[in-house]
Amino acid sequence: MRCSFFGLLASLVVALALGESPESTKVRITTWNLEWFPNGSAHDATPEVQAQRIAAAADVFRPINPDIILLQEVRDYETCVRLGEAIAPGTYHVAICSAFKEPFQSGLGKQQVAILSKYQAQAAWAERWKSMSGVDPPRGFAFAWFKIGNEDIGVYSVHLKSNLIRHGDREAETAKNIGKREVAIAQLLAHVHDVIGSTMPSIKSIVIGGDFNTNHDQEMFARKERSIPSLMLGTRTVLKDCLYRSE
Repeated sequence: MRCSFFGLLASLVVALALGESPESTKVRITTWNLEWFPNGSAHDATPEVQAQRIAAAADVFRPINPDIILLQEVRDYETCVRLGEAIAPGTYHVAICSAFKEPFQSGLGKQQVAILSKYQAQAAWAERWKSMSGVDPPRGFAFAWFKIGNEDIGVYSVHLKSNLIRHGDREAETAKNIGKREVAIAQLLAHVHDVIGSTMPSIKSIVIGGDFNTNHDQEMFARKERSIPSLMLGTRTVLKDCLYRSE
């Protein structure tokens, strides 16, 4: 049972064992927060500017040649399709692109999460983070299940609360942002447990990637926030528990 997680613009190569074969296949997974893609801001850009931004992002992805792409802050499904075609025509499938509504506004938000892949997904969906005890994290996660050779792998694209503070007491607002990330992580771990333990016990490898907006190596987060340590410890515990129950 294996788990990996990573964020920002980053790539990870996962070695998956194929059945009884001593050889393994390497799967390259890349994540990128494209920041209001393809507009570049909360305001709509011209079609020409959008096309330029899609082409520029494709130019970055192409030499990396990822097998699976995790996106954050992408506008919609159509944008994902255009990006995949710009990277390599006919190569990438849009496994899932969320369609989260914008809180306190009409219509869909422009910061969705998505998963693109060279492999067809066995199943895929997206879920918003839920409000817990008055803490209401924005956005949510996308999940896809892939069968690669004889191996089943579950992949998450996540986008946790930013550190943006618009007004109010800085310390109090920072604590709120941390609380929203920690609530989201608790829900993510619960989802991993439900997927692995009940619905999809064949999945023995999990990858969690995206924009966490926190780093346990930085003092400003390490002293007060448990998001990443909770994810590391909790995922290992969940996977060990599910592996024990599946044997």
